[in-house]
Amino acid sequence: MTNLALVNLDDLKVLMSEQAIPNEVWGTKQAAKFLEISLSTCKKEAAEGNIPAVKIGADWKFSSIALFEHVAKRKQS
Repeated sequence: MTNLALVNLDDLKVLMSEQAIPNEVWGTKQAAKFLEISLSTCKKEAAEGNIPAVKIGADWKFSSIALFEHVAKRKQS
């Protein structure tokens, strides 16, 4: 038996990306490398709320999936 479901293409892309990219917690260095920006720009953008991040103590932490979704949304704009 085959089950069929109607899904939004964008939702399907996100679901597939979540399965392809493990959800990891990255530091600023990893996030900056992924985004192809400098460490200082990464920290500035996180502080301004332009990229998804959480500040823990003096360090910024980033979800790999949240950054992937952020980049994907920006490419659609």
